[in-house]
Amino acid sequence: MLSYFMNRKEKKIKLLLVNCEKVWNNIPHFGLMCLGSCIKEKYPFVDIKIIEDSKPLKKIIKYHPNIVGFTVDSVNYDFTKSIAKKVKQSIKTKIIIGGTHITGCPDSFDKVFDVGVIGEGEITLGEIIEAYKNDKKNNIKNSKIDGLVYFEKNKLIKTKPRKLIQNIDQLPIPSREFVPMEKKYLSRQLNLYGMKRLTGMMTSRGCPYHCLHCASNVQWGSVRFHSVEYIIKEIDYLIKNYDIDGLYFFDDFFTAPKARLIHLANEIKKRGWHKKIVFSGFGKADLIDEDVVKALKSMNVKRISFGFESFSSKMLNYLKANSVSVEQNIKAIDLCHKYGIGVSSGFIVTIPGETIEDLQATYQLLKKHPIENPNIYILIAYPGTKIWDYALEKGLVSKNMNVDNLFTEIPLKACFEFWKKDRFYFLEDRVFLNPEKRHDQKYLSMILKIKLLITWLNFKFYFKYVLLNPIYIYKVLKEKKSPALKILFFGKGKNNQKKK
Repeated sequence: MLSYFMNRKEKKIKLLLVNCEKVWNNIPHFGLMCLGSCIKEKYPFVDIKIIEDSKPLKKIIKYHPNIVGFTVDSVNYDFTKSIAKKVKQSIKTKIIIGGTHITGCPDSFDKVFDVGVIGEGEITLGEIIEAYKNDKKNNIKNSKIDGLVYFEKNKLIKTKPRKLIQNIDQLPIPSREFVPMEKKYLSRQLNLYGMKRLTGMMTSRGCPYHCLHCASNVQWGSVRFHSVEYIIKEIDYLIKNYDIDGLYFFDDFFTAPKARLIHLANEIKKRGWHKKIVFSGFGKADLIDEDVVKALKSMNVKRISFGFESFSSKMLNYLKANSVSVEQNIKAIDLCHKYGIGVSSGFIVTIPGETIEDLQATYQLLKKHPIENPNIYILIAYPGTKIWDYALEKGLVSKNMNVDNLFTEIPLKACFEFWKKDRFYFLEDRVFLNPEKRHDQKYLSMILKIKLLITWLNFKFYFKYVLLNPIYIYKVLKEKKSPALKILFFGKGKNNQKKK
């Protein structure tokens, strides 16, 4: 009889990890894959499924999981809450929330969720699963688990902070088996730089800088690096399993430390991958020098994305806490172009204290030093950042606000509606972090002028690559109904939708 109970199969726990994505992406959610891989390795009695969908409700109900884990950034927090409420009404399940929003603003935790995970979730989620399995009532509210937030008798409880995973090489390679790589992520891609099977990975976590607007530190904390051996192992996995021809390093510190980058470039060349794969990634302008760019060129890096933010020294110093200069940004552009590497960057406007002269500085230097793929963004106060604290102090945001009002795009069509008095409709109800300039027509018009310049630079960039395969790209845009072009022209957000 004893052997019967010992040999009996352990009861399976169904775990569903969900990203309620609002914008289509051809790279699967990194955090969810990391969680799935860690749980699979340590808890064989857990069946794992990942869903990334803008309409996930029916799929969640159909799977009927024991535990649902939502990853949430601020842009989809309210939407995810609405989905979670409908899930609770439909099936009996435990619901977890994790990600940058709840990590940055745990006080916004909603009772529709059973618990929230603050910070890195690999260890925390494992302990939640153990609590679910071992508790007779499957209770997952446990004060002994670090890194949790939850309600207990209407009182918000925050447990001890979860320590960072110092040796991130101990983590398993994020498994893509949980996501539809072929069906969703590797098919019908735009043919930029000749790539048709692009995916992404991270070579580090965290950032040592303290930029006022960036949420990277909120989620990941201090910087930790994967070894070159680990990176090579993951690239090899992606080549053998998915036949990739493009790889995007989307962590903040792909190009650092310099010795690691040079070692990585040498290992990639040794295997001949530089002849098969187009690489791209993020870089820090203050860490770019001739040796770094030579290493990037040797491993077939075609584009590096920077965070130039502004070509006004005053605004740049404000956002970046004096960690980089406009001169270093220009030098990074010139060095990359010298070796035939394309440059991408975002530029941020509506910064507190920003003047029309600051905007003009960005416009003039961008004209003088054009880059291949620039973007322009209204400054966003992400919860947990110093800009959020500033906005909180000024009464521009609150923990229980409609977070949709944090976000807006600058629609291209507003640039051409100069005869309309309400051409800045896309700012209605949106948090505007430079409130003194909210109704300054000359200031706002200068923002649209930068938008036009950036659109022109992007048009030249994409036109060059459309010529490589125009019919293929036409089919891709037609099949996807071109969400990127709709956002570019009309913008997004509930107010913008009304104006269409």
